[in-house]
Amino acid sequence: MAMWKRKILSNDMSGRKNKFSFKRLASLRLIITVIIILSILLPLIISGRIILNSYSSKAMEDIVIAVKGQGSLVAADIAATSYLDTMNSEMIETELEQMMYTYSSRILVINRNCIIIKDTYDYETGKTIISEEVLSAFKGVANDIYDTETGRANITMPIYASESDEIIGVLSITIADTNVTDMYRYINRIFVAMILVFSMLALLLALIISNAIVKPLERLNQSIINVTGGAKEMHIEDRSLYEYNKVAQSVNRMLDRMKVIDDSREEFVANVSHELKTPMASIKVLADSLLAQDEVPNELYREFLSDMVSEIDRENEIIGDLLTLVNVDRVNAELNISTVSVNELVELVLKRLNPIAEAKKVELIMESFRPFAAEIDEVKMTLAINNIVENAIKYNKENCFVRVSLNADHKYFYIKVADSGIGIPNECIEHVFERFYRVDKARSRETGGTGLGLAITKSIILMHKGTIKIYSKENEGTTFTIRIPLYHGNSGGDTI
Repeated sequence: MAMWKRKILSNDMSGRKNKFSFKRLASLRLIITVIIILSILLPLIISGRIILNSYSSKAMEDIVIAVKGQGSLVAADIAATSYLDTMNSEMIETELEQMMYTYSSRILVINRNCIIIKDTYDYETGKTIISEEVLSAFKGVANDIYDTETGRANITMPIYASESDEIIGVLSITIADTNVTDMYRYINRIFVAMILVFSMLALLLALIISNAIVKPLERLNQSIINVTGGAKEMHIEDRSLYEYNKVAQSVNRMLDRMKVIDDSREEFVANVSHELKTPMASIKVLADSLLAQDEVPNELYREFLSDMVSEIDRENEIIGDLLTLVNVDRVNAELNISTVSVNELVELVLKRLNPIAEAKKVELIMESFRPFAAEIDEVKMTLAINNIVENAIKYNKENCFVRVSLNADHKYFYIKVADSGIGIPNECIEHVFERFYRVDKARSRETGGTGLGLAITKSIILMHKGTIKIYSKENEGTTFTIRIPLYHGNSGGDTI
């Protein structure tokens, strides 16, 4: 069993090694190297083959033209004599021998009966020859076939009678020009040597270029690994190529954003801990006070228990708001969209908040320019509007007002909540939507609340693809302006 386990482990390691090798083969450095080498060698190889073939074709073509010209003269001389019948002509014999030695050729003279009457190599004299080229020549068609790589060519041409167009024989010339083949092989060796030299140069150039391209990526990757591993330096420095600088800047922006999110998370956790700990601490103090006394009057018991219940209610309110905030903050949070009369929705919110307003001696005013309906999540939108209006009532002054205005166009609807309350200092305006943020912590404790209302409101409005803006002046009042698409498919942006 132990041996079997070791074998499995070995196979696993082998699989990891193969996977690692495959990743190495798919590396950017190797791909760049191969592309550069191929881009240099392929044109060289292709141009070399073209030059070799062009040279061979041209050389053989020139030889064939020269041989055909000389062969035509010999064929005319043969036709002018009785050589085909008597084979008795020193002039023709001399011409045939000169042509044979000049062009390294073998010449066959064939009469009208397809009999070879003269073979300059003396191999087939007296034999009958029947071939496609010979038969074509007897029909008046001259042929020349040559192979550039072997340097061999075969030329057949008819011999016409001197006084008529009658074909009386055929002249067949076979050329084996070793000069062409030798030159072909010589040039080919030169090109092979050039390819080897350029291969080494291409490899060296490819390594230099690939290293210049990949090295900054490796530095960037190492910097990201260091940052991921908890390095104190939260920025990546890369002063190489422009494109890499752009990537480094983008990563740095992402790191900055992550740092902001991380700081926000730490602050959020600290605030949650503080907010949840405060009611618990109050409950403990009250309970310890009761336990420390032997005989406590019923009135004091009731007072302390009432305070405990208030703190428990406050704890439940914080937990409820936290759960609400988590739900609306989810990326995949769902909206139960339906067509809702926004006028009726706002009227219902103001009706519920009217007792609080009366207790604070604040006048609630609703202004509606036209009735309209929108595609929204009724429950969540009710919560968002309720939070803003309730804040406006709580942080207001006696004998003042909260005015809620409604309007709509063909694309959006607008809600404006304006109060004549205490206002918000300029340095605090950009923080009012942060979780647990309070402008006046002492006053916030008196008015109640968890400090999560506006954060929840912002998340709900963003879920509806809407925008929310705030304008405020200290001791004069605050105005919240909300814009939300009438139809859920439209985009209203997310600018705050």
